[in-house]
Amino acid sequence: MQNLLIAASRATPTPLPATPTPAPTGLTEVMKAEGKDAFAAAIDTAKAAWNSLPHVVVRLILALGVLILGLIILKIGKLIIRKVVRRRSLKNPAAVHRADTRRSIITSIFNYIMFFVMATVILRLFGVDVTSILAAAGVVGVAVAFGAQTLVKDILSGLFIWGEGSIAVGDIVTINDLSGTVESISIRTTTIRNYNGNLCTIPNGDIRTLTNMSRSFKRAIVNVPCPYEENQERIVAMVREEMAIAAEEIEGINTVPEVMSIVSFDTHAVILQIAVPCPIGEHWRIERDIRTRVKARFDCEGIIMPHYTLPKE
Repeated sequence: MQNLLIAASRATPTPLPATPTPAPTGLTEVMKAEGKDAFAAAIDTAKAAWNSLPHVVVRLILALGVLILGLIILKIGKLIIRKVVRRRSLKNPAAVHRADTRRSIITSIFNYIMFFVMATVILRLFGVDVTSILAAAGVVGVAVAFGAQTLVKDILSGLFIWGEGSIAVGDIVTINDLSGTVESISIRTTTIRNYNGNLCTIPNGDIRTLTNMSRSFKRAIVNVPCPYEENQERIVAMVREEMAIAAEEIEGINTVPEVMSIVSFDTHAVILQIAVPCPIGEHWRIERDIRTRVKARFDCEGIIMPHYTLPKE
């Protein structure tokens, strides 16, 4: 039995262990291996991008269609708002400026809503979960609220301005020392154009002092400096005579301007004041005409208006 086992062991050869594949050695071999892996990954990425290209193109086309459709709706909506507001203002011509203000505010709100809807639809087309974004916005809403206090203040102030009707499009106003004609009132800002043609945009939340010069009537007021040496009764009578002539010749004056004898004392002059009601927006021109007439009358009467002269060295 022992002899048989020995013979069997001699007849069956013992298998040799497998020779392992030598690992790449050296920096060159490692770089070649990494380069092959990167190249293969790039090929896979390119294939995936090529396969998803039709879907991306379709989404881009749909997004472009949504954008074009939204802009068309925006344009049509503005036209409808303008026509509806204009039709209502025709029934009451006195409320034309207020109707323009209402149109400006409604158009501003409509713009914000349309752009929000378009952005939401486009994000959904590209698979962005708008709900999660809104939820995240709700979580950080308290932190964002501190940074958006100015925006909220502007919007609330715009709504109060619209509701109270303190100003309207077309009014001549002075806001925070800026004077001009109101061109538009949005939910966030008020835009006025000054006499030089400059367009000034004022956030509604920054409106502190507002002077409206377009309500009911305007009064042209001119302060005339008169010399102390002249007889004040003579000057007042002369100016009143000139203003009676001006009431007939200056366009926009329906009554004889009121001449108040002495309203204040200055360092070098006695101040005489002239006041007259006039159409809205015409007071600047009428004040210039009155000053021109008073100066010409003083020159004819030989009255030298007080003025400061530099002392001779």
